[in-house]
Amino acid sequence: MKRKLLLATGLGLAAVPAALWACADTTCEPSWKLGGTTLDCASRAFLSPGNDSRINLAFLLRGKAGLAIKADKYPSREYDSEGYGHTFLDWELLRIGLFPAKAGEDPFAGRSDHYGSRCISLTGATSAFQTALAANASVPAAERTKLLAARGRVSLACDGPADQTLPAWPEGIASAGGKAYLGYLQAAEAFYAERWDDARGLFAGLSGASDPWLKETAAYMAGRVELNAAQAKTFEDEGWSSGTENVDQRAIAAAHSALESYLKAWPNGRYADSARGLQRRVHWLSGDTKALAATYASALGAVPAGSAQALDLIQEIDNKLLFASGRKAEANGPLLLAALDLVQMRDDRYKDDDGILQGQGPTLTRADLDAQAPAFAGEPDLYGLLKGMHAYYVENDPRAVLTLIPDDSHRRDYSQVQFSRQVLRGQALAALKDRNEAGFWRDLLGGSNALWQRPTVELGLAMSLERSGQVAAVFAKDSPVTDTAIRKRLLGYSAGKDVLRAAAQDTARPQVERDTALFTLLYKQLTRGDYAGFAGNVAMVPAKASTEANFWYFYDHDNAPVGLFTKGRFASGGYPCPALTVTVLGLARNPQDVAARLCVGEFLRLNGFDGFTALDDAPGKDELGGARQDFGGKPVQRGAIYASVIANAKAAPNDRAYALFRQINCYAPSGSNSCGGQDVEIDQRKAWFNQLKRDYPGSPWAKKLRFYW
Repeated sequence: MKRKLLLATGLGLAAVPAALWACADTTCEPSWKLGGTTLDCASRAFLSPGNDSRINLAFLLRGKAGLAIKADKYPSREYDSEGYGHTFLDWELLRIGLFPAKAGEDPFAGRSDHYGSRCISLTGATSAFQTALAANASVPAAERTKLLAARGRVSLACDGPADQTLPAWPEGIASAGGKAYLGYLQAAEAFYAERWDDARGLFAGLSGASDPWLKETAAYMAGRVELNAAQAKTFEDEGWSSGTENVDQRAIAAAHSALESYLKAWPNGRYADSARGLQRRVHWLSGDTKALAATYASALGAVPAGSAQALDLIQEIDNKLLFASGRKAEANGPLLLAALDLVQMRDDRYKDDDGILQGQGPTLTRADLDAQAPAFAGEPDLYGLLKGMHAYYVENDPRAVLTLIPDDSHRRDYSQVQFSRQVLRGQALAALKDRNEAGFWRDLLGGSNALWQRPTVELGLAMSLERSGQVAAVFAKDSPVTDTAIRKRLLGYSAGKDVLRAAAQDTARPQVERDTALFTLLYKQLTRGDYAGFAGNVAMVPAKASTEANFWYFYDHDNAPVGLFTKGRFASGGYPCPALTVTVLGLARNPQDVAARLCVGEFLRLNGFDGFTALDDAPGKDELGGARQDFGGKPVQRGAIYASVIANAKAAPNDRAYALFRQINCYAPSGSNSCGGQDVEIDQRKAWFNQLKRDYPGSPWAKKLRFYW
């Protein structure tokens, strides 16, 4: 077994790539509305309390530097971002958008086996050691050869087994320079092997070295030794950190002193950037959030805003400062303060199963925000935005937003703060039911050029038109709402029959929209009993229409399986059913036709419609699609069809027997109802089983059924 390795402290943060965490969000869909105070699974293109705090800080940092978020196309990844469309983003998509990765690139490519441990510096240090040794003319060639070979012993501290027998240190090193380099190797080996006291003494012995590389490296390593010693007891057996618990505060103080001494002597030295990162870790481990906030504010001002390093720093700030568990939150400078304010405007309260309020509401008060005025003296637009957000999200005063944020919807381009201000104004107009709201969103479209901005404004406009009963305007030929994901959701939830019929025939729009419109129309007419309407519209199904169904993610795929209505499975298992179109024509003549109703059940069963609720369960009224169009009646479910046939004493014996057979099989094999409708207890299933066996013993269904579940 190899030695347990402590997490690296040479970089300030061992950043974990977002791709490694992507699977954590694969079942999460965003709420299709503009912002909120609850942390959502996806973020918006504007500053918001409900955004990922990392995205808010990235927007602030890039906006301060005048950097827009633009690209030729929207970023994507191999797995779907369920429900995101082009309106929502997450941390990974932002990183991909800013720094597109090569297709199929391995996130671990190029990483050493020591990534995430103190041994990450081993390879680079070996190269630096060789270069420095070669440059020191006072060390004889023979001694150089021995010292280079001895470097392998240092590597064993990271790569060898814990119970290994180490080779002896070289003999015959007589020159002063050679002895100093040997002392460095012994100190490095002690450091990597976690012998902190030995490492302290040996590196201290090099403080007066004449070799400039040795002297600087020993001074830097003195800080690393103390920092690793300080956190040595915070790691569990598998290498996971327990945070700041069990930190040796004496060693932390020593690390702070050593790092300060190094930076004072070598402010632009070889290890200056790393030392500053280590200082941040010292502040974090010591619980000094005030000093940590000041250090981060300085780091944000120094890092190139358009670099990948800026995103790594933001990730570190998010981990170490904005959510410092059990500590008073601190922030320095307008960017960090704004990011923290947004976190503190969140409202995560909810009622549990017993109706008891849980979670925490906003912690930022109006007085807190007023007191921050000096910090935002140079950022009036940002400060006004924060005050507007507090009025809207915390104080529930949308009218105050209109006073704080004037209409500026006619720009040709927007910074992140400017765009966020106008979106907030649009939200306030919506809350006040202002008659000019739709016009405001239309005006704002003209300057919404950055990634995710235009679909955001289109969402605001679409929701405005939907709430005012103008869904048809979204699908008019001159409609500025062009985002397919937005249009598909309105087609699925809020569009009426006429809009769906027109959208299904609109050849100017993508095929997926036309198929979604027609699928929605036919599905709702079939399941709501509008058989004549279904029969009149089914002829619009294209000959090559798709039958590939993915009902779990209906809105997130580039096809709708409208071909099922003409080419799907209609009969199986011995019960005779004609094509669906024939069945529906019969129901149009006689909606109570028992055999035809059972055949509708067969179609739903055989084509995977059990559990499909994407077009039946309306979103909340504050979301896109919340103004649900009534197609008349509730959607029929297989279980309800079988129950009505079982209760119909006039039904043909074979039909009743088949209904009993299918109703019982709704619970196979788990005992849970897969057919929809009201669940029944096992005693009722047993009664159906006995009824089938008793009343219809000669039917193939009675002979086939052996169990009830």
